[in-house]
Amino acid sequence: MIQYTNDRVTVFQSALFQTTTTVISLDEGIIVIDPTWLPGEIQEIQSFVQSIRGDKELYLLFTHGDFDHIIGYRAFPDAKTIGSYGLQHHPKKDYKLRLIHEFDATYYLKRDYPIEFPT
Repeated sequence: MIQYTNDRVTVFQSALFQTTTTVISLDEGIIVIDPTWLPGEIQEIQSFVQSIRGDKELYLLFTHGDFDHIIGYRAFPDAKTIGSYGLQHHPKKDYKLRLIHEFDATYYLKRDYPIEFPT
């Protein structure tokens, strides 16, 4: 699942649509960009973040509000959220959440965190 890594950046690629999640390790904190897709993939990202985090702040950055980009939001409950004005005022939040629930139901997927739109 790791597509690329160096001393600061690790890119995880999902089996679905080659969607990526990027983890950036800075001196001040860890940034996770668009934590996405399958439950096992998100668990792998969680484990990786936990292994490098220490006492650093954790930030989630969302590039936009498509359901595949926000699907892992609550997998990191103590993270601070970074997003655009457009994400904050997304006109179809409920619709995006419904897409996640429908996707999970279609493929009998269970997640160990609640499904919510980023705040």
